[in-house]
Amino acid sequence: MASSYDLKELHDRYLEPILFMETYIGKEATFIEDTSMQIFPLLCKTFSSGVVKGEMLIVLSVGPFFQWALPASEYFTDIIFASSVDKCISEVEKWRTNAPGAINWSHAAKMVCEIEGNRETWIEKETIFRTIIKQVLKYDVSKSNPLSPTVLPQADCLLLPHCLECHVTDKDGFCSALKNVSSLLKKGGYLILIICSEATYFMVGSFKFPHLCIEEGFVKKVLGDAGYDIEELLVLPRQVQLLHDVADYHSFLYVVARKQ
Repeated sequence: MASSYDLKELHDRYLEPILFMETYIGKEATFIEDTSMQIFPLLCKTFSSGVVKGEMLIVLSVGPFFQWALPASEYFTDIIFASSVDKCISEVEKWRTNAPGAINWSHAAKMVCEIEGNRETWIEKETIFRTIIKQVLKYDVSKSNPLSPTVLPQADCLLLPHCLECHVTDKDGFCSALKNVSSLLKKGGYLILIICSEATYFMVGSFKFPHLCIEEGFVKKVLGDAGYDIEELLVLPRQVQLLHDVADYHSFLYVVARKQ
């Protein structure tokens, strides 16, 4: 079994952001149909409720997938995005600064605006989003301060799309990583998890990365043990079969929990 250190090395060496994008969001990939059509409406509902809002949102993503924070752009003053991979950080910085050759994420902005009933405003949505992403950082879930050496005020919301389960090799490691990232969140703040349930791997191109296999019952227990009150937990069955079998998940878990 790979160690957490081995996973860091694997991600650094083989997790290519452009290939990651093409694998899951490319023209032939159906993952985007499955995840975005199910998750974006839930995120829009969560943030538009007016309950999950504040000054700072922190997003931790194993890849360059900052787009999950798009529905939050009207409800937070600052968004901090962090990836565990330097190459992904560089790609997000290119998008944030509107640099030539940046990944085109317009499909995500259009989708969110359509859900919100304002599809024609997607360019404005992207422009605003760029201005409120204040920093793009690197994280390490094995550290007590995952954003070290950067020290930030505790956030009002922590969004983890497909995060912790990609970085650890066992359930004890997941619990430890959850404790560490929870240090970034203030008491009373909200944790939002998007998890591929019961997955054991995910592909980036032809390279297979291990994924911790977890399910609803474990997530409920570990959140309770970590001092969270679960306010919403939805199990979203897999709707489509990926053309290239790039991940073996059974369903998505969408979780909103409040830190005690």
